[in-house]
Amino acid sequence: MKLLKTSLIPMIAIAALATSPVHAADDEAKAEKANKKICKKYRPTGTRIAKKTCMSQKAWDELKRRAQEAARTSQRLSGHQGRESG
Repeated sequence: MKLLKTSLIPMIAIAALATSPVHAADDEAKAEKANKKICKKYRPTGTRIAKKTCMSQKAWDELKRRAQEAARTSQRLSGHQGRESG
């Protein structure tokens, strides 16, 4: 039993060390992707001239999340007001 424990511990340690660089590389790739600068063109209402905005992927994701949250809040409030007035 003791022999089994002493032989398994080094094997587990080696396995942990062998998988660590892979996880570190994945974390670095995710961080690099989140920090990568992405530029998008859009045309504001009332103009034909397109504007260009550059932000990180993380910032674009946050902007999208806030826009969705604002839309949900607006729909929820407009639905609530419609019931009160009717």
